[in-house]
Amino acid sequence: MSRIHFVVKEAEKVRYQAQASREGKSLGQWLREAADERLAAARPRKFTLEELREFNAACDARRSDAPEPDWPEVKRVISESRLSGIETT
Repeated sequence: MSRIHFVVKEAEKVRYQAQASREGKSLGQWLREAADERLAAARPRKFTLEELREFNAACDARRSDAPEPDWPEVKRVISESRLSGIETT
């Protein structure tokens, strides 16, 4: 197990400790949980089934039955976009 040390003002430490005590936790446990919550909030959110259905429906609505361009045409468009300063991904 590793340790992390960081500097906080005394008033902040007192506030953190008081909140941890109100929640029936040690200061260390409270800080670990706060850090875990922050990491979880930063992770990309997973889509719900309904959101995926809506996305697929929107993609289907944009779909065309026209044939895809040949590879030489695709390369030409990419090359022209790079030359004009617009990078494609």
